[in-house]
Parts: sequence; structure tokens; C-alpha cells
Amino acid sequence: MPDEFQFVVDAERLMARAKSMPAPPIPPLRGRSVALQPVTPNDYGILQLLETNNELALNWRYRGQTPSPEQWMSTLWSGVLAQFIVVAEGADVPVGLVLAYRHSFQDQHAYIAGLRFDPDDRTPRFMRGIALFLQYVFGSWEFRKLYLETPSYNLPQFASGLGSFFEVEARLKDHYTYAGQHWDLVTLAVYRERWQEQAARVLETERVQKPTRVAVHFPAETTR
Repeated sequence: MPDEFQFVVDAERLMARAKSMPAPPIPPLRGRSVALQPVTPNDYGILQLLETNNELALNWRYRGQTPSPEQWMSTLWSGVLAQFIVVAEGADVPVGLVLAYRHSFQDQHAYIAGLRFDPDDRTPRFMRGIALFLQYVFGSWEFRKLYLETPSYNLPQFASGLGSFFEVEARLKDHYTYAGQHWDLVTLAVYRERWQEQAARVLETERVQKPTRVAVHFPAETTR
């Protein structure tokens, strides 16, 4: 009986302490113009078509190869920590794909990647989706920095964020051959401290919507 009494007292103290502490912030998944939606099996068909589309395939993981459905499926989630489809708010139009992978909790870093579905889309929606995703990853795990690898011919897409969000951390010269030319592989890095300094301005522009909190109530235990 004394042990049961002590358990009840400790539980009450723990509950009182939990109620007095502020709830941790929840990383936003929805903004004014874009939202992040988890990838589900219903998305597999359209994702496979988009990833193997001639315009996109040469710049994405298969670089022109046409994998079998089984190979594509296994690669989709291989080493992936988190993956979302960027969707235009109000229209539910898929804009792109973002993911975090090759993560090391011990070394506190991970890699991120993004695929814009429409190469001709020059609106800021996809980059805003990447901003939401950065906030999600930094808010969910204690990574010190996130890496992003890109061929040098894609570097102009990140020009507006170089020096403010992204830092060029490494460069492998002539690593890629594409369209008859050699291109560098550039590794960009997003540091947690730098992102925290800049994130407020970006997220304010996007006017992120806070996720709805769900309260779960457990039924009181009844004694017989």
C-alpha cells in the first residue's frame, strides 16, 4: 500500500510540473501560399511519372535512367528521415518534393534535397516550401547544420539565399557530365544559428499557420 501511495504522489507531482511548463513549439506545415503534405501510397504513381519525366529525370536521382517499379519504390524511402510534397495552398496543386536523408544524430547533421515539378515555374512557392521544410527539420531534431548537394548549373536557383541562408561549404570540380559539359558538384550548408537568425523574416513573409493542437483525454481509472 505505501508503494501505491508513493506512486500516486509522484504521478501528481509530475502532472503538475508538466502543466506548469510551456508547450514546445510545433514546426509549421502550412503557410499562406504553400503547405507540406506527407507522402502516401496514393502519391506513388504521380511521383514516379514526375521523377522519370525527361525534363526532371536528368537532374534528379536517376539522371535519365528508368528504374523498375520495385527499384523506384525501394529508393523512394531509402535512408529518408522525412519527406513531403509541397502543395500550393487553396488549389492543392503539387509544386515539388522535399526530403531529409543521410542523417546522423550523433554528428548532428543531415542532407536535404528538393525537386521542383515544373522547371518553368519561377514563382517563389517552391522556395517557400523549402523554407517551411527547413523550419520543420531544425524544429524536430537537434541538427547543427543541413547539407544540400547541387550541380553548379543549378546554383542560380539558390542565388537569392547564398550568403544569407546557404553557405558554399565544398566543391568537387568537374564532378558531373551533362549536355556535353563538365560541371562542379557544390555542397551548400544551412547552419542552425544562421537559420534561426533569418527564419523569422521568411516565415513572417509566408505568414505560417500554426498547426491545430489536439488535446487527448484519457478516461479516469475506475476502481471495482
